[in-house]
Amino acid sequence: MRALQFTWQDCLFVHWPVERDALRTVVPDSLALDTDEGQAWVSALASTVENARPPGVPVKFGMTFPQVNFRTYVRLGHTTGVYFLSLDTSSRLAVRVARSLYRLPYYYADIVVDSGSRHRVRSRRMHRDAPPAEFEATYEPEGTAKTPESGTLSAFLSERYRLFVPQAGLTTRIEHDPWNLYPATADVSAESLFEAVGLSTPHREPRVRYCPRMEFQVQTPTRIEK
Repeated sequence: MRALQFTWQDCLFVHWPVERDALRTVVPDSLALDTDEGQAWVSALASTVENARPPGVPVKFGMTFPQVNFRTYVRLGHTTGVYFLSLDTSSRLAVRVARSLYRLPYYYADIVVDSGSRHRVRSRRMHRDAPPAEFEATYEPEGTAKTPESGTLSAFLSERYRLFVPQAGLTTRIEHDPWNLYPATADVSAESLFEAVGLSTPHREPRVRYCPRMEFQVQTPTRIEK
């Protein structure tokens, strides 16, 4: 059953390759790391969530807020999905709803978004008793948007339709159209995002992509079958 619908605007994807052994220490043992040709990845996704609301609720009652998600790629049995290392948002209500309904590690943050000639997002975590974390990116899409082809790294990093919260024994199905992604250039600072979850900052340059808009439907969480 659908529990939530919303739109992402100005979706920035920043992907880093990371060491599998290091990532294994911060992902619950019940989840297998999902890799592309043996390489593990983590990603920061910055966007503005618009009109988040339950199905049937008028748009004018929806919530709009910026957020920065930090995730990695996992499998449970044959099912692929994502595991969120952290999620930061400027909406205290969104933090409460996501923590209570989906058991996700949401944190309150001061987030500033500027969609001028070059996009800019800056996030600083303000959540009480949470590890400090900041994310900043100035970026610009370029070239032509493409839908990732099946079996490519772009598809591996973007086409994910399920999230897992094994600490709470929950999984949630996410519905959306295939991504249509632009290459992008970006100046990114994310060291403390890694430090906050116990990972070292990668030395390699990230892979950056951009999508102007995406519609989402989120299902009610269900129990993970053991």
